[in-house]
Amino acid sequence: MRTLSLLLSFFLHALIATVLIQTLHLGRTLPPKLMELDLTALAEPVIAPFPEPTPLPAPLPVEPAPEPQPQALPMDKTILLDDAPPPEPAPAHTPASVPPPQEPPPVAEAIDISPVKTVAPSEPPPPSEEASRPSPAGEQEEGKGPPIMVSRHDVLAHRGHEARFGRSMMAEYYTYESSEFSGQFQTRDDRTISIIDARDTEYGRFLIYDSKNKTLRRLKEFAKYIYTIGPSLYADEPVTGTVTFLAKDDRIERFILMTDDDRIAHFPVKVHVRESDVQFAAPGADPAPKPKARGKSGKEQDALAGRATLPPAGGGHPGVVLTYGERCVDDGLVRGFTRALSASGLAVFSFRPRGCDESGEAVASVRPEGISVAEAATRARQRQAADTAAALAYFVGLEAVDGSRAGVWGNGTGVAAGLALALALEPEAVRPAFLVCLLDDSVGPDGLPGSAGLARLDMPVLWLITGRNLGRWQSFVSTLESLRDGQGLAFTIVMAPLRGGQEVLGARGEFSGWVEQVAEEHARLGASWIAGLAQ
Repeated sequence: MRTLSLLLSFFLHALIATVLIQTLHLGRTLPPKLMELDLTALAEPVIAPFPEPTPLPAPLPVEPAPEPQPQALPMDKTILLDDAPPPEPAPAHTPASVPPPQEPPPVAEAIDISPVKTVAPSEPPPPSEEASRPSPAGEQEEGKGPPIMVSRHDVLAHRGHEARFGRSMMAEYYTYESSEFSGQFQTRDDRTISIIDARDTEYGRFLIYDSKNKTLRRLKEFAKYIYTIGPSLYADEPVTGTVTFLAKDDRIERFILMTDDDRIAHFPVKVHVRESDVQFAAPGADPAPKPKARGKSGKEQDALAGRATLPPAGGGHPGVVLTYGERCVDDGLVRGFTRALSASGLAVFSFRPRGCDESGEAVASVRPEGISVAEAATRARQRQAADTAAALAYFVGLEAVDGSRAGVWGNGTGVAAGLALALALEPEAVRPAFLVCLLDDSVGPDGLPGSAGLARLDMPVLWLITGRNLGRWQSFVSTLESLRDGQGLAFTIVMAPLRGGQEVLGARGEFSGWVEQVAEEHARLGASWIAGLAQ
């Protein structure tokens, strides 16, 4: 009984303890939470956008400073071109108390004490007969392969044959006319080198003129595109330079110039002017048969051959009609001068005088009976002036020419025709904007108009007087100065004595004036004056 009561008491206490425990909630005691790190996923950082910058004020437009323009030739002075160097400054006075500077002692000649001596290589001895024979098998030197046996049926290909073979294949692909070699070539340092085609003249070859060294030389052909330069105009030996023309596609692009004066190679680039041969209508009859063309009146007239030479690109260029009288001049010399003018920015129109064939030779003609030599010369001058007027009317209609800045450039005997054109203009004729009168040794003051005729010139005129003897023009220059100063005529007078080298001065010949005009850079001077008229 006691045992039963003990068991019941035990179960009763256990039940009461269980009920108390269930009614009483106790939280679980856990260790403090330190850090939780999830290695399976990385949170992408949120990048806050930067604030938009405050816009800066727009900069004020700055116009580039205009390039300095060369000073125009004055219209109220006579200019004498002188290429002499400026005088040296006078030495400063040295006080007596200051002793003169002593010359440094002479430096003793340096003695070579290098342990390594440079000995001129001696010629190797000729190979012996045994050395020239191939070694038998098994006796070759160690480290060398078996000898190469060459039979008489084999073809030897030496070094460079592949290049020469390629050049021989391409040599006939492009052909270049003689006109491609002549022209104006320029270097990076504003150096102009002129190649003049004078092969059909007494010079007999191409001429090369260097504006830097003031040298004129003849080119002697060495190979198809290689020419040599001699020590003087008429000497070929010893060779002092070479010219190697380089082509690009179908035209000559540049050449390699190597001379003893520079010691380094130059690569002048050609100024590719635009040239086109045309036919233009001219009035009057001509004894030689000529093709016909229609003039402004619609009537068929004699057609003369002309050539328009334009600068490399662009339009609206000032220009001149070149007239050089009734004399027949080789086409290569005329083209050399017109290219020099176009390289200076001028459009040029030249035409062949009546009585000259395509090669520049005179066609035989007979003076009509009953006409004196003086009257025949007057008629020829009037005919040349009429042809020049027709050429000017055609020239101003070209798209690339500014007709308001088109004038007449008279060379030598062509000055009289240009002046006759300006003094005998008809009301409906095209008026030249200016005249350029280049007077050289081929013409004298006797064939020019007098003071009364010159006073009627109401347009700007550049009188460029050159030659070996300028004294014979003193009276004519005095007349021009009196008309300019007294009546206010726009006359610019430039006295340009020949100042080239001995080669230029010694290039005496029938057409040496054309060479001198390119060599003396008269084209650049005239183009500068024409550009100054617009200012």
